[in-house]
Amino acid sequence: MHYAYLFEARGIQRFLFASGKLKDMQGGSELLDYICAEGGLLDQVLEKLDLNPGKPRNAGGVFYLLFDKQADARRFQAVWRMACANWIPGVEQVDALSSGEKARDAIKNGLNLLRTQRNQLNADLPRPGPLSERSPRTGLAAVQNIKGESLDAATAKQRVFERTDTEASLAQRFLNEENVFWPTDFEESAPKDRRFPLDERRLVGLIHADGNGLGELLRVLNSACQSAEDATYIKLYKTFSDGLTSATLGAARDACKAVLLPAAIDIDHNNRLLPARPLVLGGDDLTIVTRADLALPYTQEFLKAFEQHSRISMNKLRAEFEQAGLADAASQLPEHLTACAGISYMKCSQPFLAGHELAEGLCKRAKDASRKTRVSDQALMPSSIAFHKVQDSLLDDAKSQFDKDNRVSHQNESWQLALPVYGIHADHSSNERKLPSLDALNGLVNLFANARNSRSGNLHFNDRPLREISTLWRDNPALAKKAYGRWYELAQRNNAQDLQAFDYFMTQLLGQTQRDLPCSSTVGEDGAYSSPISDLLHLLTIRRSAQPQRQPSTQTEPAETAEVSA
Repeated sequence: MHYAYLFEARGIQRFLFASGKLKDMQGGSELLDYICAEGGLLDQVLEKLDLNPGKPRNAGGVFYLLFDKQADARRFQAVWRMACANWIPGVEQVDALSSGEKARDAIKNGLNLLRTQRNQLNADLPRPGPLSERSPRTGLAAVQNIKGESLDAATAKQRVFERTDTEASLAQRFLNEENVFWPTDFEESAPKDRRFPLDERRLVGLIHADGNGLGELLRVLNSACQSAEDATYIKLYKTFSDGLTSATLGAARDACKAVLLPAAIDIDHNNRLLPARPLVLGGDDLTIVTRADLALPYTQEFLKAFEQHSRISMNKLRAEFEQAGLADAASQLPEHLTACAGISYMKCSQPFLAGHELAEGLCKRAKDASRKTRVSDQALMPSSIAFHKVQDSLLDDAKSQFDKDNRVSHQNESWQLALPVYGIHADHSSNERKLPSLDALNGLVNLFANARNSRSGNLHFNDRPLREISTLWRDNPALAKKAYGRWYELAQRNNAQDLQAFDYFMTQLLGQTQRDLPCSSTVGEDGAYSSPISDLLHLLTIRRSAQPQRQPSTQTEPAETAEVSA
């Protein structure tokens, strides 16, 4: 008989983002990461109890333990609940104790119990009375006053936690270069060596990424281990879990080196500061805050690298299957894994808790769109990205926010001025459900950015008329059509090569396009024509706000451009 103890730390978003201060997010992320770190909280508790259970899974605040004796499992559960409540106060603890004749059955029964436990509400402790002082940032009961600021239990814990010099922090596992540091503060008054490098609009990108198809992979593993020995099941599950974490971490490192490191700013002659802060890395989950203009390049690089690193992990898992005599199951494993991501573009002063919920919703939307493109249940879901630039201080869910900011209806016609999801790879198949290519959108952005920055006097082909067309589109589509026709005619006359590139990228994104508006020629499933114009304009704004300001040109703009802008 085997006895399994399963644990999940849930509700970590409120724990990380409640105060809205970057240094609290940093402390909270390190506290969470330390739970399953080598030699961390879990290992220390097991050592103190003189226990050495099997660990099929141990990453990202989630772990499964297998004991031979029920008394050991119950003893660990009692101590762990107390230790974890003290370690991460305010974080919801979900755990289950189960049993089974085989290790696989014990884990399966525990997972069923966890699903039930997730639906139970837990009270916040301590419960504040009517006369209790509260933390002004979180509204929770204050337990300490540090430097004149009343702090709740979670924030107080985040402020004081520091890992020792011998332990690799979460941020160091992302990127550990000499004389390169991660910021810890958004405040303008913070020291230069800790202040987050922001653009002139103080915009950041909050990225949340999550792997695809892991449930299907686990079903293959469980089915293959129906008659396998317990040691084989534990080894295969651990190989899967460790490989997933390794792929996520390897991809995060690659993206940091490719995107963040070149963008690091000099804080003195020897040291540089990165324009980002990692927050969560566990299993296939990633959450990181970057300077706004780096969010999309970082995410695209991460998703591509995740596919490459997961290929290595899948090869190792396949070899373990074959070594265990499970060749048929090994053939069902995918060549590699994919992931999807959501990005919330927001000001650093806006509520991060709501921003993260939006990023999670965007990630889910990307997953749903990727799932619909599959030609069969066995096909891999393509990696994809959904992003949204927050316009208001009050945020809705991803769908409501998208419709509110981008959907336009007039008489019997409707338009979406942004595309909901982009695929990170160009899809050359004939599948009608293929995703718009992110490379095509980047091509559009580069086209207008280069035209505006050109010193050759190319003033006809720029995005200012498109911004005015976008405004007219929302108020009076008929006027928008006339303005777009004038712009298109002038571009044909003066910038035919740029216009040809514009048409090419639009076709890559939308298929056949309309002549009188930059949108699709056919209505989508939601009853609206689609256009990437808002995405294009938002990304141009984000890119320019991060660049040094150029001196105003003394060249007089031709009358034709003024006519288009009228």
